[in-house]
Amino acid sequence: MVSRHRPRTSLGNLARHCTLTLSALTLASALLAHDSQSALELGRAAFESRRYRTAITHLKAATTEAPDDSEAFYLLGAAYWGEDRPYPISSNKAIDALRQAVELDGDGSIGLPALEYLATIYLRNERLPEARRSYQQLLKHEMREEIVLLYLTRIDEIDLDTGRYVPTPQNPRNARGEVVDNVGPLRMHTNQYFEKGQHTWDPVKRVNYFSQAIETDPTLFQAYNNLGVALMHLGRCREAVPHFDKALQVRAAMQPASAGPYQDPHVWRLRCYIELGNLEKAATDYEALQAMSDYSFFGTLYTIQLAIAVGQAEDAIRPLEQALAEDPDNVEVMQTLAYAYAGVRRTDDAAKMMVEALAAIPPDSQFFRHFVGPWTRQLETWQSP
Repeated sequence: MVSRHRPRTSLGNLARHCTLTLSALTLASALLAHDSQSALELGRAAFESRRYRTAITHLKAATTEAPDDSEAFYLLGAAYWGEDRPYPISSNKAIDALRQAVELDGDGSIGLPALEYLATIYLRNERLPEARRSYQQLLKHEMREEIVLLYLTRIDEIDLDTGRYVPTPQNPRNARGEVVDNVGPLRMHTNQYFEKGQHTWDPVKRVNYFSQAIETDPTLFQAYNNLGVALMHLGRCREAVPHFDKALQVRAAMQPASAGPYQDPHVWRLRCYIELGNLEKAATDYEALQAMSDYSFFGTLYTIQLAIAVGQAEDAIRPLEQALAEDPDNVEVMQTLAYAYAGVRRTDDAAKMMVEALAAIPPDSQFFRHFVGPWTRQLETWQSP
């Protein structure tokens, strides 16, 4: 089973992409009550420009003014989730809003996309019975073969996690009898512990589950990568790096050369080497990424961070400002731009941008917890006389 990461987004040619498109919502717009139209339009515009915090403010007003408007609740839930971000503003508030959208529109043009969002959010937040029911409900309305196969596979992955999965003769097992491959119609290379790791945001749990996933199947190269990412999010980059190394080694041994390069471990190892101050090794991952044709948002961002670290901050400012204009709530872009400003001695601008970055961190975020202290101390340094 492949690691699940955000799709291509900003820095350069940003594709403002949302898997659950808003095209179906244009039909519903004509049905809006006149007194809620302004808030809804403002919220929709903010959402489409990825200003999620602003969108939430407007959409909360829209749902108050028109409590029967399914579109407003749909967009509000989508804004809380953030779609392609690894750090939602609030999963619970996203669920509440999307459930209301489903209740209002059922299996309509808004209700079904809202249900698809719900299935994904339930899945990522250890609410597996609800995720399973959502996928089963979606299957009643889905005719596209590739999506049907995806939903059926998600259900099998949930069952594998919860112990309900019934092995078939096509499922290889390890010496302990645990299923390790060919799960679901899409024949995913996965195991119970890998799925448990995929179904939680908690990095401490992810470290535990991905470690067990490796013990269950040492050939599951994605588990090494995901274990490294979990450690990285806990601020333990020194421990994470060997797992990125191992992910690359195991993948090279398991996959033919025709499978192409494995980008993710290079991206995350690049970030870790920058955090650890080992710029020489960071440059090795930069060179590896430069040789790959696939776009990576994080690979591009960390490449810019490396440029700043080696004294090329001036060249980094313009692309970062453009990225922030296209993705105004992106915490890591804000933080990187702050350091770029500092690198050209625009200290006041650096401090302002760091204030914005800290304010944009979602409450109780698992992903920025270990950054808050260092970023705050750096801000205090910039603000000192």
